Amino acid sequence: MRKIIAYIGFIALFQSCLTETPENYLLKTHSLPSDLNFMPTLGNGHVGYTIFGDAIFMNGVYNGAGGNSKRARIPNWINISTEACDRFGCATDNDVVNGTSYEMDLRDGYFRVLTTYKSLGISVEQRTYPHKYYNRALVYEVVANRLAGRNSRINSPKFLRLTQFAGNSSDAFDFVVINNGSSASGDYRTLRGRTKVVENEQFQPDPQEIFVLFSESLEQPLELQWPTWQDQLSHRVILTIDRDESVARKELQDVLQLSAGNLLQKHTQSWNSFWDNEFSIEIKGDALELSQIVNAGIFYIVSSLPSLKTNQKNEPFYGLSPTGLGRGNLEADYQGHNFWDTEIWMLPIVSLFGLDYAKEVLGYRSRKLEAAKYHANATGYKGARFPWESAYTGTEVTNPCCPEVAEQEIHISPDISFAIQKFFAQSNDSEWTCGTAWPITADVADFLVSRATCDDSSKTCHLLNVMGPDEDHANVNDNVYTNAVSKIALNFAEWLAKHCGNASTERLEKWREVSDGLVILCDESLNYHPEYEGYVRDTIIKQADTILLGYPLNFDKGSTHINDLRFYANVTRESGPAMTWSMFAANYLRNFELTLANEYFERGYKSYVRPEFKVWSETPMGYDGSANFLTGIGGFLQALIFGYGSLDFGRTDDDQFMMFFGISLTPPNVEEVFINSIPYGQGAKCTFRFKNRYSEISCYDRIGKGFQMSQGQKRTILGRSFTLTRQNEDPPIAISFLR
Repeated sequence: MRKIIAYIGFIALFQSCLTETPENYLLKTHSLPSDLNFMPTLGNGHVGYTIFGDAIFMNGVYNGAGGNSKRARIPNWINISTEACDRFGCATDNDVVNGTSYEMDLRDGYFRVLTTYKSLGISVEQRTYPHKYYNRALVYEVVANRLAGRNSRINSPKFLRLTQFAGNSSDAFDFVVINNGSSASGDYRTLRGRTKVVENEQFQPDPQEIFVLFSESLEQPLELQWPTWQDQLSHRVILTIDRDESVARKELQDVLQLSAGNLLQKHTQSWNSFWDNEFSIEIKGDALELSQIVNAGIFYIVSSLPSLKTNQKNEPFYGLSPTGLGRGNLEADYQGHNFWDTEIWMLPIVSLFGLDYAKEVLGYRSRKLEAAKYHANATGYKGARFPWESAYTGTEVTNPCCPEVAEQEIHISPDISFAIQKFFAQSNDSEWTCGTAWPITADVADFLVSRATCDDSSKTCHLLNVMGPDEDHANVNDNVYTNAVSKIALNFAEWLAKHCGNASTERLEKWREVSDGLVILCDESLNYHPEYEGYVRDTIIKQADTILLGYPLNFDKGSTHINDLRFYANVTRESGPAMTWSMFAANYLRNFELTLANEYFERGYKSYVRPEFKVWSETPMGYDGSANFLTGIGGFLQALIFGYGSLDFGRTDDDQFMMFFGISLTPPNVEEVFINSIPYGQGAKCTFRFKNRYSEISCYDRIGKGFQMSQGQKRTILGRSFTLTRQNEDPPIAISFLR
């Protein structure tokens, strides 16, 4: 009874924390997806879980050797459901008024279930979220209210029954109870879990260990008595997880010192601060669903990234996997591994959220550089060869089903270098790039030199026995995407060596020789790029490959690329992954073919996004594929911002690193797109607005010398702040920093 009364006082504050959420941030439904795999996935970069799922996952915690490594499943002890009961029994669906409402509040960062029980005269609200500031904590809250209209059963004794649905015991951990806990203050139920199998003995000699602390145990259902004189009843259950028991304990103690209202307020303030100050996209027009899909996509990606402001210091980040932190126990979740998806599909969007987020993502590659060197050496090459799939140790963990993928998809290494080049163009951060990124780019260049086969007489080089992004075709020579991105990586490494004052002349000459010599296949008679040597026209391919030479690589933007778009659009299989069509859209937009661009843009999301909570699938409806497919979200948002908006960051032919924007267009039924915050350089922030006929960008540099604009042959000093409006008939604009 004392526990119940203690919680009554927080209700007024709890309710005052909540303001009405705009409809473009609120996803509501009275019917759940037929496949609960498409429920929202929540996270905070430290822990994550899928609503109604049976698993919690923690950043960097994997179990299994080599290709059998996967995220280590923690039973979902925060998956709790509340029943409303009286002495006649518990409520059923027949007692519910107007159905149960399931709501994902994207702006405030929580999922809730609202149910009104007519026969009992009460309403029950259940809420769950991983806390964004107290990021070791997972929270479940329930609030019940008596209704104004009361029937014959209203004076009956009532109680709430809380039941935990954690799923089966974990096959990844050996859990032991090290403290059962008690009602005494600070005496919490505590479990220690140790993973069963290490990933790679050379890089991980011991199993991983975690600690889970509970505010109270729900091993048996908990019944909360509700006296008839009490109008409201509330309760919360909190668990904390960390590798360090003292960290998990402090987090739980700190959280429990707060009222439930203050705890929720701290969480919603953190999410609101992200949307208001870090990144958001406002879409004007008759496009509510598109706006919801955009906001949901941003939310699901951010949920897998580390919170930048937390109660206790974050652990190192272990990468952004295709289906996010809250999934990874299944092959359909790609076991929580890191792929090229991170750098090519997601990082360009993550960099817009904030440069520190991007550094967290690229920091994983930096910390795993020694493992990449080991992988190169183990496979007979020099330098650093990043594995196609990596997890805790950074060694190769591709599923045993697909050895050819691990052996041949070497493009992931130059993909990482290309991503670093693009990040440098946006960040202008020489200190970080020379200190952290330079060793990666140099060692990747060394790997590419050792991997290439060169003919001195013809001064040509080839990458043989590879697989490009089109995974339907293995063991091919001179995949045009692989060769193009490798040229970029080698060229950037040479430039960066000079910029950072590193590397010998002999080393640079080798990089230049291979970069200059790598063959880019082109059918001169048909004026298109065959995907690989011996490619037969009209052969079906899996996904976007050769067309990526336009956007994002900016390697070929001429008539050959336009022909590539038209040709490969007809031979890409319909079941291809979502980002494929987004790339067709982005590239058609850059060639001003709006009708085709709109068609492919809509194709890239309408068949892939499940309607209830705007959760993405890897494949169109009707095909088996991954859920919460962040890779598809990344491609979609790139098409919107870098395609329709024509914004980009990159390197010019004369080695200038700049921000560009050109002809802007808008998707169907959209009048205007406004991006509230884009980081540029180490201290500048920009806003960007675009319509069908013009775009406007405003920037302020708080610590630098200001900006310079290049437009055609004209150069203009802009100072430390500026606003530019560009009409579509005007020449493209490039912005750089004054030095």
